[in-house]
Amino acid sequence: MGTNLKAMMQKRKMSTTELAYKSGVGARYVGFILQGVRSPSLKVAIKMAQALGCKVEDIFLPAESTKCSTAKG
Repeated sequence: MGTNLKAMMQKRKMSTTELAYKSGVGARYVGFILQGVRSPSLKVAIKMAQALGCKVEDIFLPAESTKCSTAKG
């Protein structure tokens, strides 16, 4: 999951701190998610998806399993 999240953040030029702020969680917690140490709750995943402009399943499922466009729009 961390790799999907990281790729979406990079494509949108969004930092860990910015995603954390927009998702209402700590930057350290986002870092743990990116490292695969923690998994977000559904509530946090929804907030992250909203901040990134994508669907929750785009964060949880492997990229080849979704129709996620990493282009903002």
